[in-house]
Amino acid sequence: MHPNILLITVAAILLTGCGKIPVPGSPAAPQSSTSSANSLPSSTEEDLLIEFNGITKMKSELSEDTLKWLDWYQSLPEDERDALSFIPNEFVASGVAAVETGTTEAPPYFSSLTEAELLETEELARFYFTEASTGFDGVESIRPAEDNSLLYQNTGIEAEYDPGNIIIYMVLTGKDKAEGNPMRSISIARHSKSDSWKVINSGH
Repeated sequence: MHPNILLITVAAILLTGCGKIPVPGSPAAPQSSTSSANSLPSSTEEDLLIEFNGITKMKSELSEDTLKWLDWYQSLPEDERDALSFIPNEFVASGVAAVETGTTEAPPYFSSLTEAELLETEELARFYFTEASTGFDGVESIRPAEDNSLLYQNTGIEAEYDPGNIIIYMVLTGKDKAEGNPMRSISIARHSKSDSWKVINSGH
């Protein structure tokens, strides 16, 4: 066989039997999987999750007051955090009332008091932070705690009083407002209708 014919035959076999080597940039060239994977944005879901009291919430679900309270809470030493009984409503475990009382409705602490009793207890709460105690710089705002607040279930203190004989207020003092602290609670109770109202507990 002529040498030139032999060379042409070998070249044809190589091209058809082994296949063409893909040219970079051609349609047959494989795409790099590394670059596409690196271009995906990293997940930030963990950055938006906040856990407290055994409950995990998305940051967007929480109120501004609760986020401020959590920041303040995290700044406290561990022993001071353990001493707090307050739990933001967003982190109150659902079904607590059903387990303890057999009903899904919270005890009617607020509606069990007359308008006159509410005015009297609110006045006592204001007096506590303006004259009875020093350093609070008065009261900026005050409101009754929700009936389902776990503060009412504080064993040994608030839990010892029945609806109609206890009310808890959430108070923002001038001192707390200036320092960027959350609202604090004040519990006012009496043992019976014939007793006088008195402050039984207060704190964050």
